[in-house]
Amino acid sequence: MMNTINKLLAVCAMGAMFVPSLAMANTTPINACVAQMTAKQLTDKKSAEKVCTCVAKEQSKVTQAQTKELNNWVQSGKDIRTNKTFQNLSKRIKACGDGVKFNK
Repeated sequence: MMNTINKLLAVCAMGAMFVPSLAMANTTPINACVAQMTAKQLTDKKSAEKVCTCVAKEQSKVTQAQTKELNNWVQSGKDIRTNKTFQNLSKRIKACGDGVKFNK
């Protein structure tokens, strides 16, 4: 299960990184996330939509101050996994997969 969650986080992060190119393709980041999850056969389309929508909602709650805090933490060489903001965000994003049956 933890491996699947890590894959989920990676897929969602990939979608978030490519937002500018997705806009040019007239596709939303949620649709890109769903497409990636189904292409990688992580779960079915309905479940992928649930997870991707939830992750996007959680990502939208991250403030500029939190983003700056996390960036500073990484740039300082500290282990991001020990940061309370990161731990809270990770917990909320992982919860997006609760109740979803993953294939891998």
